[in-house]
Amino acid sequence: MARSKVWKYYDKLHNNTAQCQLCEKIIKTSGNTSNLMKHIKTHPQIDIDNKESVVVRGMCKRESHVIKRKIKKSPPYEGRSLFQEQYHNTSEPIIKPKGEPDNIIELDDASCRAIEQAEQEQGAGFWTTGAETVSAEDIIEFEPKVANDNLFEIQDLPLADVEDEIANFHSNLDARVPGQRSFLHNMAFFVCRDRQPLQIMQAEGFKHLVSALCPGSKPPSVNELESYICNQRHLHASKLRKQLARLATLSLSCAVHTTPEERSHLVLVVHFYEGLEKLSRTLSVQSLPEHFNASQIEKRMARVCRRFDISKAKITCVVTRGSRLLEDAVAALLGDHRHVPCFGYLLNTILENTMLRPEILEFCEKVRPYVTCYLDSGVLLSQRKLHLDVKQRPLSKFDMLELYTKYAPHLPNYLQLEISPPLSEEELEQCRELLAVLKPLASSMKELSRAGETSFPVASEALPIVYTLINELKKHPSSPENQITYDLRLFLVHQLEECFDSMEKNVHMAMATLLDPRFRSMPFCSAELATQYVSDLYEIFQTHVKTRVPATVKEDATENYDIWAAYKVLSQEKHSQITEPNDQDDEITSYFCGRINSVQEEPMKLWENLMHLHPFLHSLAKKYMHIPATAVPPATLFTDAGAAVEEQYTKLTGANMENTLFMADVPLDEWQL
Repeated sequence: MARSKVWKYYDKLHNNTAQCQLCEKIIKTSGNTSNLMKHIKTHPQIDIDNKESVVVRGMCKRESHVIKRKIKKSPPYEGRSLFQEQYHNTSEPIIKPKGEPDNIIELDDASCRAIEQAEQEQGAGFWTTGAETVSAEDIIEFEPKVANDNLFEIQDLPLADVEDEIANFHSNLDARVPGQRSFLHNMAFFVCRDRQPLQIMQAEGFKHLVSALCPGSKPPSVNELESYICNQRHLHASKLRKQLARLATLSLSCAVHTTPEERSHLVLVVHFYEGLEKLSRTLSVQSLPEHFNASQIEKRMARVCRRFDISKAKITCVVTRGSRLLEDAVAALLGDHRHVPCFGYLLNTILENTMLRPEILEFCEKVRPYVTCYLDSGVLLSQRKLHLDVKQRPLSKFDMLELYTKYAPHLPNYLQLEISPPLSEEELEQCRELLAVLKPLASSMKELSRAGETSFPVASEALPIVYTLINELKKHPSSPENQITYDLRLFLVHQLEECFDSMEKNVHMAMATLLDPRFRSMPFCSAELATQYVSDLYEIFQTHVKTRVPATVKEDATENYDIWAAYKVLSQEKHSQITEPNDQDDEITSYFCGRINSVQEEPMKLWENLMHLHPFLHSLAKKYMHIPATAVPPATLFTDAGAAVEEQYTKLTGANMENTLFMADVPLDEWQL
């Protein structure tokens, strides 16, 4: 393996130490160059990629009167809890280690000030796309080394360097224990994919399962698995950074999660298209102090974007869960009008407010004890007809009432309970009427959740869903309804209209809807807004498109030749010649006059057929189609299964949480199982 270019600035003293030629500080290497790369970044005037640079020994040597700061480095794999990291107004982070007190490195004031100054200079404007900006906090996070072991962690480096580090790490594993790498890899996949805490390796039942399935094997230690997952995370982070660098546009989603213990963490997810496939990847999970503000959130978001070389110009918008702090953080990061509200949060809030109305709350309070008694009666899980509601999941309250009204007449026939049915026949009929009003809203939320606990629906679906809900609720019922049901219907319509009005005014959500071929004819409540958005499209078209540029089509290799793909290209070329408009503005007019497509189709797959006729709109659609409708997967926000997933997340702590959740989103084929 080629010697790293960073050694140009160091003299190797022993196997695990080296001296910086610039400041003559002695750095521990821990068997790799990660610490050396981190230290060299404390000298911002040095460009390690410049082959013609001249090293002058002692040129950055600190003055003797500078006060030293002694900072303890992280102990071996005693990962700090993500919720225990302290943040202060000073530039010096405070870390509470659990390791031995002799693991100390020294950072002088001059070095820290240089780094803080460099970080401030890069805080405004576009981020650089070169090396990662390093803060003082990043500098002291030297990789821990396991005692009497060759396992190590590496930082975010260029992909080639990371692959060399990982290859060396795997060679060490295979040399010590044949097959250990494969075993660790499968264990890492299990832990990350199912978002399990590393401590499961120590569970007695899990150890027995491994020994039963793989006689003679034993689960890896927590330290071994933690180190392996960390290395894999760095490798895939470098690959993702390279993947994002190829993109012209992407969007972000941001949410703050708070545990029952009032510990909060910030989750940042990136959304983009790779070809025709929409992807969502967790970028970072960071702890927040007990009392945090918009500025602290903005700094963490900016740090992650710099780490992945995401420039501000590349970010279309940021979708956030309902929070004024998050909106202010996005405005500070990107400026005004780059924020999109979380559609899932809006629907959840509307249903929650509805379920708290007295007429529905009374039914919930009566039915809940009966359902509890039913579940405690010993009914087999596979035969259960009723389900209990879950706290902070209003959709589960709807399901509890709906299942009760459906099966209540049949339960007494085969089950004797110590409690009598909670609702009379008249109350049962009234409950059914109220649930019928809520049915479209509940069905919409379930439809958004259908894709699973890790999938994000696209923003273009939000306006059509709300518009349809309002239209359904305004329809005259087939039979006369009482005043209670009528009042509930009016309440829901009012809530949805307020929601729709705010969403219509959001440019990114409106453009995403109009540029989705499935919803190009979507009527807006405000005709004035709809006209304005179409006028904006014409204005952008006139400004940026001077001549029609035909869409390029990639030709298949000879061995993969597809006759129908060739026919498709030919027919589109002939069609464009016949229908070629004299006025280029007709590209927009013809698009909105086109036929309505099936809502079950993927929007970018539809654009694959339309891009020859509407090349400008196709290029614009790629900017908006990846925007998610929600800041978190709807299934985790709406369903009781999502509540269990969030509870599972609380068992992940410290660096393990970020590494595990990052690796959980890695595509299956990249795991190479």
